[in-house]
Amino acid sequence: MPMIEINTNIKIAVAGCGSAGRNNIREFLKMDDLEISACCDTEEALAQFTAREFGIPSWYTSVAEMLDASAVDALIVAVPDGEHLSVSLEAFGRGIHVFCENPLASNYAEAVEMTRAARESGLIAMMNNDIFEIPVVKSALNYIAEGSLGRVKYFEASYMQNRLEPAILNDPYEEKRLLSRLSAVSGSAGAVGELGSALFDVAAKVCGTPSEVSGLVKNISGFENIEEYYEFDLTAGDTFICQLDFLSGAVGVIRGSWTAGGAHQQVTMNVYGEQASLSLDTNASENSFTVVSANGSATLPADAAAGNSLYDDFISAVKGEGTTVSDFDQALQIQYYIEQSRLSAEGGLRLPLDTGEFRDE
Repeated sequence: MPMIEINTNIKIAVAGCGSAGRNNIREFLKMDDLEISACCDTEEALAQFTAREFGIPSWYTSVAEMLDASAVDALIVAVPDGEHLSVSLEAFGRGIHVFCENPLASNYAEAVEMTRAARESGLIAMMNNDIFEIPVVKSALNYIAEGSLGRVKYFEASYMQNRLEPAILNDPYEEKRLLSRLSAVSGSAGAVGELGSALFDVAAKVCGTPSEVSGLVKNISGFENIEEYYEFDLTAGDTFICQLDFLSGAVGVIRGSWTAGGAHQQVTMNVYGEQASLSLDTNASENSFTVVSANGSATLPADAAAGNSLYDDFISAVKGEGTTVSDFDQALQIQYYIEQSRLSAEGGLRLPLDTGEFRDE
């Protein structure tokens, strides 16, 4: 397909036109000095539809074909987890910067390979974590980072989504995403991979480095028991709970599920420090959080412009105007926590976490 030349500073291609890829397109299109120049998806109709909806000049069904035909500066990797490695390596090999959906990879070994390739390429490599784009979450984390609660002693957070409701079986695109999310065959790490990636990152920002984990990973949706789905091995786990110790002396719990009825998405967080506590619930309000101290309770407004977004940081880094704040090295560390959580759940054990420097060997 012929390319349409448009005079912009940054050209971005998109691999994967599902919900994650389309959300990335919306966010990047809010910015100036860039163009979404091409998109691809193995579902031809979805690639075509996405190109029409967002006015993208070219669409493809193959990442390699798209990158052969398109002169792009950066690639959004929004394909299923099991394809993150191959698509990212394709981009790095062509000198293309990468913005990858979370989790970084299917497992720690693949994340190591991706991180090594990113380091050797010298290119910008960032992992997206859209929980930090929720204003109340971002503002609450900034408030905690200022030390307003004192030393944090206890932390709990949840990330609940209503993504596996039976109605999706009537939508072929949603059904495909279901199979990708839950399928061990496709390399998915399940809910502890996607939702856990976000929550481990939040936990580390609040409490510092985790030192031990005890994990529970389970399927409660029952899709793995539907005969027509047997071949996909839908056992990656739609729900998880992890108990954590931290080097700081704090303890905490993170939990997430794709089977939560009610609202499409809910994030909650409760943090207890020596001087005060903080709580938020996005179902109650996405615009404020509550702080309780000896002086009483106060509802504080979220700052919708609390710092740059990850999308801003990525484009700034590509332009050479800033440094990455969420590179693959950080994502590799999060992938390690996910891996140990899964091993803990499989063995019924509480496992120590290696708190040394994360290396790629």
